[in-house]
Amino acid sequence: MNISSQGELAATLRSSFKDLTEALLHAPDAEHQYWVELFTSASEALLAIYKDQALTESERHTSYINATGQVMSVDDAIHTVNDIYRVKAFIRGLQQALTKSIANNPEKQIHLVYPACGPFAPLLLPLLSYCAQQGVSADRLSITLIDIQPGAVKMLNRLVDDLAVRDYIKAILCIDVMDYQSEQPIDILVMEAFQHGLSREGHVSFARHLSQFMAEEGVMLPEQITIHACLAKGQREYNDQWQQQPRCHSTLVNPSIQADRIELGNVFTLTQDKLRTMSVLPLGDGFEIIECEQVQIPLGVSDINQRILLTTASVNVFGDEYIEQYDSGISHPRADMSICIDFIPKVPEPDDLLVKSGDHIKFYYKLCGTPGFLPTLA
Repeated sequence: MNISSQGELAATLRSSFKDLTEALLHAPDAEHQYWVELFTSASEALLAIYKDQALTESERHTSYINATGQVMSVDDAIHTVNDIYRVKAFIRGLQQALTKSIANNPEKQIHLVYPACGPFAPLLLPLLSYCAQQGVSADRLSITLIDIQPGAVKMLNRLVDDLAVRDYIKAILCIDVMDYQSEQPIDILVMEAFQHGLSREGHVSFARHLSQFMAEEGVMLPEQITIHACLAKGQREYNDQWQQQPRCHSTLVNPSIQADRIELGNVFTLTQDKLRTMSVLPLGDGFEIIECEQVQIPLGVSDINQRILLTTASVNVFGDEYIEQYDSGISHPRADMSICIDFIPKVPEPDDLLVKSGDHIKFYYKLCGTPGFLPTLA
């Protein structure tokens, strides 16, 4: 594509990011359709540049599992920007965290690190572009972007130039997050590398590794991820609840179906403080597990053998910015079909856990290529 056309693509992206970020920061209660239109414009502008960049087949489609979890292909990672309420919560939370950090450190350049950021760095770049247009000095903000995918790093370099924010960028690194050694303390860590139920990707491993580089007053976004367990009827939870709804969202859940759940309690909480105190048990060959909480299956529930165990997530990004159940792909309740309560499956699986009413289930979190929760009979 010629230079003038490339310039037009960049101008369209800057304009769409400006409109989106202004709305996110100043009109947070807008109707859903308004967000759909703004996010569609931003996504289309990004995809036009992605197409123009013409990555190779390998750069676009390579995916694999490494020691900490799934490494998503670049082609799959480009869709994160369409997760409206995930991006909304992070952009709003990050703006508050940046404002607070800059105000509290008037003589300091804030170091922000965004690992596993993907090709579009969607939780940061719209806000960074907006900050640049609003005159925020690069003397106050230094950013490190990290992704293991070469195709993602190529796109990041293109977008940083197209958005005219290169002055803010300390480095764009094509490395495994676990190999990153920060020479400068991290003031703000922005990271979202997990799927529903805190599964599949290396978020917890990344957080453990990067916590050693956090500044004394450093902030990790999300500030807190809380995982709870409950028992629910799959048909009602996943089908009946949404048949009359246009989409899934925490504001659209069915109160009677939610009331029919049996809450079991907290399974795991991830915060900076928790990272310093959590009990990690080595199992050999680089495999570790984190000791989590214990819950009890209640007695006297007549339909308990018809219920499945769900792990539900509440993500507190920063301050009052939350991603609640069903708001985002990362917060959908995750069914653990391996737990069989008061019944023996007709076709047993090797990882089935047979439990009875009154039993206690102890959870562990696996730090390995398939991260996630491991339920055991206590």
